[in-house]
Amino acid sequence: MPARNTARRGGRRPSRRKPSRRPYLKLLGAVLAAAVVVAAAVAAVRWFAPPEPRQARADRKPAVTREAAPAPRPAERRPAAAPKPADPVRGPEKAAPAPPPFEVFPETTAPSAPPSGPEPERHAAIAPAPPEMPPLKPLPRVALIIDDLGYDRQAAERLMELNAPFTVAVLPHSPHQEAIARAAHARGLEVILHLPMEPVEYPEINPGPGTLLAAMSADELLRVLEGDLRAVPHIRGVNNHMGSRLTARSEQIYQVFSVLKRRGLYFVDSRTTDETICRPSARLFELPFAQRDVFLDHVHEPAAVRRQIRELVRIARLKGEAVAIAHPHPVTLTVLKEELAELRRQVEIVPASRLARPVG
Repeated sequence: MPARNTARRGGRRPSRRKPSRRPYLKLLGAVLAAAVVVAAAVAAVRWFAPPEPRQARADRKPAVTREAAPAPRPAERRPAAAPKPADPVRGPEKAAPAPPPFEVFPETTAPSAPPSGPEPERHAAIAPAPPEMPPLKPLPRVALIIDDLGYDRQAAERLMELNAPFTVAVLPHSPHQEAIARAAHARGLEVILHLPMEPVEYPEINPGPGTLLAAMSADELLRVLEGDLRAVPHIRGVNNHMGSRLTARSEQIYQVFSVLKRRGLYFVDSRTTDETICRPSARLFELPFAQRDVFLDHVHEPAAVRRQIRELVRIARLKGEAVAIAHPHPVTLTVLKEELAELRRQVEIVPASRLARPVG
């Protein structure tokens, strides 16, 4: 048989080749080498890295909450401060002690513990808030000027004993001008000059010494005016005594107002005539100005004075303010003493300077 003969003759039969394991071994060696390199790198990083601060280690610990402490409001929590990185030159800084998981504000802002006891009792202990009162309407203001002071010292004393903020108008070159002006000023009363001016009835009616006359030259009028202003101490303003003729003449009034403006004084027009030009003249000079609304004692009778006081209150309520002029007559002082308390309940008595202002 030919096949067997061939084997016997030393010929080899073709054999099957087994699969090689070398590629798997190479892959395994590469994986092991990579693992060794990574482990070496991690070890090197840990070796050369700075030590971890205690603060960071403490932050990783679970926060221990206290059962007794109430949970804070969201506005009261503060985030924990991040640890500062270590300085490569100075080394790691000493960490501060770790703060608590949350911070509670002082007791002044922390909510107070609810009071013990039943709920109805706590509500009953809280007093209801009082109702808001409407704002009080201010009283109308009244300036009450007492004219013709300077000749009767006892009448001036009786006036000051009323203890009211009247405005006293003192005549220049009168016997008791300085004593009355100084006494009134010492008691806190406002003093003004009661300036004599020529009336229409002059010379039958003479206002007295220091009168400004329409026939005076400009220099003479200014000289007399300066003497009148120096005669009475502590004056804050001026009002006219008579003057129904002079207050209607622009030339003389301009001269008077220019001096008052320079001295910082105000002027109250007594309105002894309807033809007065004092108001437009005061507007021209931007002079603080007021004018009389009521004469209290034009008629020297108690009933008439009381009627005029009621008229004064009516005008003050209508306009918000009013100016009254009176005189130190016995009947006037008696009625003022009787009516003063009621008058003060209805109006506020103020110095004349509170009502004198530049004319708009």
